[in-house]
Amino acid sequence: MMFYCLLETAQAFELFPKSPDISGEIARNETHDLQLKDKLTLSLDEAILLSVRANPNVQTARLDYVAQKFNLWVQEWQFDPRYSFQASAAFNRNRSLAQPFVGSHNYDVQPAVSVVTPIGTQVSLSGTNTQVNSYNPALSLQVMQPLLRGFGKAVVEASLNNARDSEVISRLNIEGRLRSTVTDVINAYLDVVSAERTVSIDEEAVKRAETSVEQTKLFIKAGRKAGNELVTVEANVASTKTQLENDRNSLAQSRYALLTAIGIDPNTNVHFTSLDIENLIRKYHLPTVQQTKTLVLENDIQYQTDRIMLHGQRSRDLLVAEDNTRWKLNLSATATTGGGSGGGFNAGTNSLFNGANQKQSIGLNLEIPIDDQQSKQAVVNAKIALKEAELALTQERWNKETSAINGWNNVVSAERALSFAADAEKLQEKTYNVSYQKYLHGLIDSLEWQSAQQNLKQAQQALLSARINYLKAMVNLDLLVGNTLKTWKINVRLQ
Repeated sequence: MMFYCLLETAQAFELFPKSPDISGEIARNETHDLQLKDKLTLSLDEAILLSVRANPNVQTARLDYVAQKFNLWVQEWQFDPRYSFQASAAFNRNRSLAQPFVGSHNYDVQPAVSVVTPIGTQVSLSGTNTQVNSYNPALSLQVMQPLLRGFGKAVVEASLNNARDSEVISRLNIEGRLRSTVTDVINAYLDVVSAERTVSIDEEAVKRAETSVEQTKLFIKAGRKAGNELVTVEANVASTKTQLENDRNSLAQSRYALLTAIGIDPNTNVHFTSLDIENLIRKYHLPTVQQTKTLVLENDIQYQTDRIMLHGQRSRDLLVAEDNTRWKLNLSATATTGGGSGGGFNAGTNSLFNGANQKQSIGLNLEIPIDDQQSKQAVVNAKIALKEAELALTQERWNKETSAINGWNNVVSAERALSFAADAEKLQEKTYNVSYQKYLHGLIDSLEWQSAQQNLKQAQQALLSARINYLKAMVNLDLLVGNTLKTWKINVRLQ
């Protein structure tokens, strides 16, 4: 009996530790390896590259760019020569009283070309090729030049310049969408890493809690602990397993969130490789506060877009509105040659060059708006919109600078918090080891031992959270200053 008690006490103090049964672990590993063979394996770099191509938001931005690019081509086409071609043929016959039918035919071919110049000049050249009984062609040249309203390159090309700005903005939106997508993938990947590490911490905590139950049972059998202490450690096991189950569910949700961020089917069987957080942290560099503010203003997509709109379309809207209040004075000139009638001298190409069939005209057309309140209202609205855009841009610049300062401070604060959490985790691990020795020697009860386990678990989770938060702060600051694509060496290629 004495030998049995000594043996139980020795096992309680782990003087003769039992050989661990690893057969179940080997079986689980073999099953896990078989499952991985059917999975798509992605690293962080591969997930980022896949999101750049597969994410629906990125694809939508690219489609919008295609539409804006075609719109720009249409606006440029407005100043290219335009060609048209019309043709007609008619056959008629009629009779009166008892007379036989009298028939006639009429053919006409009308080619034309027209062009609008950047200063508003409209030039058109058209031809008629009419043949009734004889072929009598004609050429007509028309020129119309606005002298007041509608004159000038700035007014005439307002729509073209707006289309150019829209194309640039669409290109910036693609870059902005790529930046945010890459950042979302990184943050989602970090959430998965954090969730996996949290599950590992919980599993270690469950093992420690189950060890505590076994140790407590041995102490009770050896008469070194009261029987009611078993309730405390068993309750700790149940609580720890509950937390483990909740964290496993959070891990599954984090995986689905990562698949969504990448932009692939959530039913895809994917295995995400492990991530070296320290190497990822070294990938980022912290600029100074002033550099951060400068980079934010230079690279922020929304701020650049608003600047383009202020100095572009808003200013042009006012220019066009003011132009619409001016008098309308157009100079028109027309010259026609050919178009004679009959045969002989006026038939065929002689009708164009014989000098007998010519017309010339020139004139001015003046239109004076009187009390045009709608045009005046358009000017007022354009001025107000321009002023509001200026004020909004100023406010936005302040907000961007504030965001830059806050983002920089978040990184610095997260770095300090990481240092403190690392120190706390080391100290708490030492405290746990001391408490463990005290527990083995019966100097503390199960409740204090359980408290030491909980404190170690909390310190490990706090360190994990601090490390992830610091990395996320760096990632978000990198997005804020517009360096995300440079950091990951992603080039925006548009065709």
